[in-house]
Amino acid sequence: MKHQPHLPAVAVIFLIFLQVGVICNQDGALLEEQSTPKPTPEQDESLLLNSDLPIFLAEPQNAFVVKGRPATLQCRAAHALSLYFKCNGAKKIETVENWFVDPQNGVRIFEADANVTRKMVEEFFGKEKFKCECYAWSGKGSIKSQPATVEIAYLKRQFEANPESTYMVELGHQVDLKCVAPAGMPPPRVYWLRGGQILQSDTDVLVTSEGHLLIGQARAQDTGNYTCVAENIAAKRMAPTSQILVFVNGGWSSWSSWQDCRCPGATLAAGKMSTRTCTNPAPSNGGKTCQGSAIRRTKDCIPCPQVDPARWSAWTEWSECNQDCNKIRKRECIPSSEGRKTCSGKDTQSMKCTTDQCRSVELTKVREANIQNTQNDILLYIGLTVAIFLVCFLSFFVIKIYRKKGQHQSLYNMASNDYHPEFFPDPDKKSLTLQPDVTQTVPPCYEYPYTNPASSVTRSVSEHHYDVPHLTSGSDIQMSPATSSTLESSSGKRSQLSGFTNNSDSTYEVATDTVTLPIATLPTAYAVTPTTSGNYTSSTLSNVGGFLNLSESSVSLLVPEGALSRTRKQELFLSILNEDCFRPKLAEGLTQLSPVVSCGPNISLNKAVVLKVPHCAEITRNNWQISILQSDCSDSQWQNAATLGQETINTNVFCQLDKSSAYLVTESLARYVIVGRSANGAAIKRLKLAVFGPKLCFQSSGDYSIRVYVLEDTDSSMETVFGQEKRLGGYLLDEPRSITFQDGGSNLCLSVDNVSDGWGAKPSTNYQEIPFKHLWQANSNSLHCSFTLENYELSRLLNFKLRVNQKGFDYIQVFDIHCKDDGIELAEKTSSGKFNHNEFVPKTCETTKSNDSRKGVEYAKSAKRLDTKNMIVTDRGVSTCDDFNFRLSKTLRKQLCQCLDPPTPRGNDWRMLAHALKVDRYINFFATKPSPTDCILDLWEARHRSSNALTELKQIFNEMERFDAVNVLDNSLGPNWL
Repeated sequence: MKHQPHLPAVAVIFLIFLQVGVICNQDGALLEEQSTPKPTPEQDESLLLNSDLPIFLAEPQNAFVVKGRPATLQCRAAHALSLYFKCNGAKKIETVENWFVDPQNGVRIFEADANVTRKMVEEFFGKEKFKCECYAWSGKGSIKSQPATVEIAYLKRQFEANPESTYMVELGHQVDLKCVAPAGMPPPRVYWLRGGQILQSDTDVLVTSEGHLLIGQARAQDTGNYTCVAENIAAKRMAPTSQILVFVNGGWSSWSSWQDCRCPGATLAAGKMSTRTCTNPAPSNGGKTCQGSAIRRTKDCIPCPQVDPARWSAWTEWSECNQDCNKIRKRECIPSSEGRKTCSGKDTQSMKCTTDQCRSVELTKVREANIQNTQNDILLYIGLTVAIFLVCFLSFFVIKIYRKKGQHQSLYNMASNDYHPEFFPDPDKKSLTLQPDVTQTVPPCYEYPYTNPASSVTRSVSEHHYDVPHLTSGSDIQMSPATSSTLESSSGKRSQLSGFTNNSDSTYEVATDTVTLPIATLPTAYAVTPTTSGNYTSSTLSNVGGFLNLSESSVSLLVPEGALSRTRKQELFLSILNEDCFRPKLAEGLTQLSPVVSCGPNISLNKAVVLKVPHCAEITRNNWQISILQSDCSDSQWQNAATLGQETINTNVFCQLDKSSAYLVTESLARYVIVGRSANGAAIKRLKLAVFGPKLCFQSSGDYSIRVYVLEDTDSSMETVFGQEKRLGGYLLDEPRSITFQDGGSNLCLSVDNVSDGWGAKPSTNYQEIPFKHLWQANSNSLHCSFTLENYELSRLLNFKLRVNQKGFDYIQVFDIHCKDDGIELAEKTSSGKFNHNEFVPKTCETTKSNDSRKGVEYAKSAKRLDTKNMIVTDRGVSTCDDFNFRLSKTLRKQLCQCLDPPTPRGNDWRMLAHALKVDRYINFFATKPSPTDCILDLWEARHRSSNALTELKQIFNEMERFDAVNVLDNSLGPNWL
């Protein structure tokens, strides 16, 4: 229908509404007429083409403001020149307009969006709700849309009615848990959770529209925890958990047949008796027990008198450790009601104290001896002070007497300017004062025994627990770090005295004015013996670089050529910190995967070094999130140096993770440790198991203690254990073995069975579980548990099996142990390759100081042949620095860098070399270096130490089609280098 131009606007709008079949009510809502047929698409298109007034294609809908997010109102109209929103009839809000022309019919369509914020709604104080309309305007007039209500969405915290905390219901009865949701807008949806899962309604379980939980007939499987949940677009609230207990009352079974009534020891029966049990059904979940008697008797059946047998009382608490480092406990035999006092077994038990307790006893003795020595020194000082005072007092009076007599007064009247110090020798002048050496530039680092033979001062070896330095000439004294100072390495601080150096061999080394020893702050790892020296090596390096290696621990440090300055030589060290005080305290879910390795001192380097660290993570399944923690040697705070997969160009440490080792490329010499977090709950780490026990001796007590250590499976993990067992006189009963340990919370189970005749495990002690958290987040390098076997027949032979597995997993490790009294194991090494006990037993005898290294802890793995050409074995460890030669010389390396550093269109440059060497996990690390090829070759020098490494490198260059690099190798190394 074509609209006449001269008609009024009201008539035009009326005709349009008649054509589309709708009328407008007072609120502006469009109601479809029942009698008017729905317009066809052809009629709608005709209306859009022929109408002069705007037509709404989409009107704003009711909306909610959720927290800080505003409500968005949308409007779309045809034939409009402008769209805008008005709220509450007067206020015009900010509107974003957009228009386009429909390509099919050429009609211009306007769209408008407006945001209503929480502040706008809260500032409206009208009686009605906050409403907004969309206005469409054109030259022919304007129209208004239906109003849209905007409200603030919310959900209160407190439920109007909480369900009961515990609901007891008898089997088969009805359950009605009422839950009234908190007030909210829009009204919340109410549903229930059972055991953390959404409860599905069925024929027996129903959730009403009000939110109540109905169970028609309670079943045994309906017992559980239920939670009422209310949720809308604003929030979700959970009511306190309710527990439904479906209890069962007990019922009597049928009476048994009549039986003779006979008491123990009686020869003739007297009467009959019958019994029944409360098992039809048995009471459960707090149900009532059966009422009545469970036994019926004839009149001549008299109940038998009760006789309590003799029994043991409970064990008393363990006593304090005595001087022999033993503790005991006792129990008493309670006689029977008949007066018999016979109990099988022993009334006294003894046990060796743990290492920490023995150390506390020794520390107590040391403390008492120090206090006594201090008292003696105080008395000595008081006596000397009194004597000096008396001498001075008498001298003063003697001088006065001589002065009065006028005799030899010239000797005492010398003025200060008459004194000529040049008459005194220089050493005497210097000894008058002690000046500290302020030129000492070596930063202190107390975790390694730094020594400087040129500046060390000879110390007296005394039997005191502290040493006071003797007065020496100031010209002979220099400040140097203490040698093998266990006290300094444990506390991280060093006591310094100007002009003196403490190099004593006493238990505690203190060179201060006072004699107070900080015994309470000593870590237990240093209470008895110093750090194992086999975990330390050092060497003085120059600009040509070098290689520090702890071969038995698979730890090494490669210092490339040019890393150190040309003008100086520097002593570098490499050590493994096996003491518990150095282990990092990890957050929940993290686990330590490597030993704590320290290198230093902390000096500036010109290029990165490569540190090799072993780890115990199974990385074949990609279930780990590996991180590298770093700590300064003078600080105990650990920082995250790098996380694999999350590196950026600012990350200072690059980690190349291989199957059993990690190579850290870093420019910082510090402490490092590798930790990990399970990415999907299925990560696996390798643990090492070791079984120790004392020498089997014929003892009256008949007790045999077994210690099972559970450690990270690295080559250095046994160092601390062998040191402890050496002091305890322990023997390694079988070769250490590995076992996989998976994340997930399952404990490690250990059990002793198949014990030989005459021996037996104490009651309830043949099975133990180590909690998952104690192993996953272990804070000790010597975690172990103990089993105690009793000898009932004083047998001189002992055989048993120790089984270890993770709970819920099939993989198991079995130790088959054989011992006999003379200390020689039954399972000696034969042609079949069985374990020889003596090869894995640490020596129990004391060694001299020169042999107090790895030689004192001999086991089969340490029996390695060392190449004396490239390795130097000392009492401080194994060093390969002096005769180490890089496979690529400085000139050859420079030529290879000139070939591979420039990028090529084919990409067969340093990037392809990193890919061929499988070190391209984060290739941007090498891109930040001045020479990417140089850094990659440093990592290659550390990873490939085999004899055919150069041959493999040449093959890689051939596969890259970099024949210029191949020619450089051939020209520099000669034709016969292969």
